[in-house]
Amino acid sequence: MRNRTWFAGFAALCLGQFLGHQTGLTFSALIPILRGEWHLSASQAGLVLGAFQLGQLAAYVAVGLLLDRLPSKPIMIASAASVGGADLLFATWAHHFASAFFLRLLGGILIGGLYLPALKYISVTTPARRRGLITGTYIGVIVAAYAAPLFYIGVLAPHVGWRHAMIGVGLLELLGALVLTRLPDVPAPAAAERTGFGRYLGDVLRNGPARRVILAYTAHNWELFGMWGWLGPFMVASLVDRGGAGALALGGGLSAIIIGVGGSTGAVIGGRVSDLLGRARAATLILRMSLVCSLVFGWLFAAPVAWRVAVGLVYGIVSLADSPSYSAALMEVVPARSLGGALSMQMLTGWTATAVAPVAFGVTLDLLRSARLGPTAPWGAAFGILALGPVVGILALAPLRAALRPHPPAAPEPERGRPEAV
Repeated sequence: MRNRTWFAGFAALCLGQFLGHQTGLTFSALIPILRGEWHLSASQAGLVLGAFQLGQLAAYVAVGLLLDRLPSKPIMIASAASVGGADLLFATWAHHFASAFFLRLLGGILIGGLYLPALKYISVTTPARRRGLITGTYIGVIVAAYAAPLFYIGVLAPHVGWRHAMIGVGLLELLGALVLTRLPDVPAPAAAERTGFGRYLGDVLRNGPARRVILAYTAHNWELFGMWGWLGPFMVASLVDRGGAGALALGGGLSAIIIGVGGSTGAVIGGRVSDLLGRARAATLILRMSLVCSLVFGWLFAAPVAWRVAVGLVYGIVSLADSPSYSAALMEVVPARSLGGALSMQMLTGWTATAVAPVAFGVTLDLLRSARLGPTAPWGAAFGILALGPVVGILALAPLRAALRPHPPAAPEPERGRPEAV
């Protein structure tokens, strides 16, 4: 019965988080429409993408610290409900760059109460030997949530208008808040475990392995969110350049497949590989593959669609597959009493990268377009700067490959009818 209750809770967590995270790449899906309607430059579009990430960064720092004092469930419910309201505001009030920047910044702040509380919830309800796979499954669900709007907004917006499509996004997020109310309650941290900032200095800032994991996560986010934010516009632009009809819907659909199918598959596989090889070894192997993809992918702008999709799927898998390793590793190198604060510090640096990378990508695109080097070179160079992330991540994890070893095999399964404790 206890295992069944845990599984039902995890299913509710995943469904509620999937619905609540629908807003993640909605603006990316709308860039091909709004660049023409609002006369946005690539740099301005990148700033709006970065504003959303900056809002999440601010929220993550505050929420992470609260998680060592408050239960996760009410934070997640409030976040899903409020971000749904923010997307309804965007659908009605966004009319130009400035309003879009402000409203996406607000949306980023309000969604910041979803991801970290879910990780804390997982950390106290799952056994260590399965944590990589379970964390990877959860991250895969979030990736699918990010990818879904790339598909349905690309299909719906030309027919019902982008504002009505955004209203649908907001309503899905409100439904997510309702689903999250079904989560089993997990008690707040005991008073004896509550700590001041001084404890974080020793548990995190003076913790060498924790610092390296946080740096690798930051580098991972530089590549991942630069790629996620600009994949849709890249696919649409390449189809337009070849004179393809229905470029918005097709480009959005292909991007959704690459991010959703590729990323979800990568998260689950990466989580399992991290359980088998160890967190640092698994992440390093995956970073080497994503490094190659970042250097190659943008140069396929004029290649046949099949080539872009094939390489894009590999890119989608490997750019996300190392993510479970960082979350699981941080759970293991930082004491439970300070995990919320550690996650907060990880997000402080990691999500700074998510705010900067889309802007750097857009600026690179504008600079090389102004140099009139042809349609392919700007995209090749812009994706190429994302390769800095894997390089830094590999260097950061090098001393940890021997230290973060796989967990020993599980003990024999309990007798039938006797639930396993989590």
